[in-house]
Amino acid sequence: MQALEFLLSVVQTPALILGLVALIGLVVQRKNGSQVFAGTIKTALGMLILSGGVGVLITAILPFVFMFPVVFNLEGFATGSELISGAMLDAVPVIASSSSIIMAIGFLVNIVLARFTPLKYIFLTGHMMWISSVLVAYVLYAAGMDSTMIIIFGAIIQGALLTVLPAISQPVMRKITGSNDIALAHLTTLGTVPSAYIGKLVGNPAKNAEDMKLPKGLAFFKDTAVAISVVMLLFYIILVLIAGPETVSEVGGAGDQNFILFGILQGLGFAAGVMILLQGVRMFLGEIVPAFKGISDKLVPNAVPALDVPAIFPYAPNSLMIGFITSVVGMLVAMLASAAAFGTVPLVSIIGAFFTGGVAGIMGNALGGRRGAVVAGFSYGFILIFLSGFTYNLFNGFGALNNGVPLGVGHDCVDAMVTMVAFQNAWVGIGILAVVFVGLSVLERRYQKRVKETA
Repeated sequence: MQALEFLLSVVQTPALILGLVALIGLVVQRKNGSQVFAGTIKTALGMLILSGGVGVLITAILPFVFMFPVVFNLEGFATGSELISGAMLDAVPVIASSSSIIMAIGFLVNIVLARFTPLKYIFLTGHMMWISSVLVAYVLYAAGMDSTMIIIFGAIIQGALLTVLPAISQPVMRKITGSNDIALAHLTTLGTVPSAYIGKLVGNPAKNAEDMKLPKGLAFFKDTAVAISVVMLLFYIILVLIAGPETVSEVGGAGDQNFILFGILQGLGFAAGVMILLQGVRMFLGEIVPAFKGISDKLVPNAVPALDVPAIFPYAPNSLMIGFITSVVGMLVAMLASAAAFGTVPLVSIIGAFFTGGVAGIMGNALGGRRGAVVAGFSYGFILIFLSGFTYNLFNGFGALNNGVPLGVGHDCVDAMVTMVAFQNAWVGIGILAVVFVGLSVLERRYQKRVKETA
């Protein structure tokens, strides 16, 4: 039991799991002791820097998140898959006891599937693995399975999900990165990828957002730090001016600080968080990709590490900001649509808009240029919030987790919501997952064949 708890602790700690992956990869390549030590430390350190950047970023954006619904008098439910997962663990003991085992064994199933099937993706985003394992345990529990069946079927489903999701986004990822070195590991794939293809329908990939020509007076926008600062300063200053000093002090947490100065510092703090994050990404990518080659060559031939969303931010910073801004707009429109369709109002997720709306913008740009980035960001924001309203209504506000009282929180991971809907009948869900796995395997075989023919 202690060994399982230790394994779970490692899997749920991104710096440790990526450091361990680097360690194994370098040892398998028979690097000398100093190279193994340095590569392992730099990989873990890079991930810790990334996590630190995320922490700074979230600290800077939370006052905006708190003030936004108050300023615009919005009433509805918040979106947060982590909160729903926690509620599932608290409400149903069998989920708490089985999900951790599903997470650990499911990760091993993912490695086995990567070893023996055409889908070579190893999912390395710990908190997404946790959300998925809780979700899988819940849908199987709701289907009436006992704890043993939940663990057996849950581990297989978990491993298959972790393998399938990176495969779905990989064709777009290859266009973004120009290689097959890394994949994406996140539970928003079924929102970002379709949004990118919607952007492709109206866009032109030749007009890349990263190549935009600006007037000399606006040339500073080519600097990522300055561009992000300007955007966030604009967002924050407008919000604090509308909110007024009292709301900024009490709701935003400014206290006795001047409310305009508070807005300026929060906007700059957000940009600082992004820059720290990007530095961490560059550091750990510089180590994990060559280290992973050892695993690819020796243990799981042609394996591809699937990483969290910040891993692709440096490839298209302009598109990241386009996706962020337009996804907020899409979310606002979806709030109205959800209210009209379901009588429920999911609140805008500013953090989701940046991290995953930004990914939609990057993907949209890869397929449809700057217009594709705009449309993809908007589409993703709309899909996320509208689907959150749909599932909140479908599952009666997740009241089953709260003694029949609506929980007040909806999902913000598209893949989690789609899985819950698909697995309302467990066998139907399993059948869909199996068909998708086989279909993606066929497509992956064809891709590998084309690569060999052109080599």
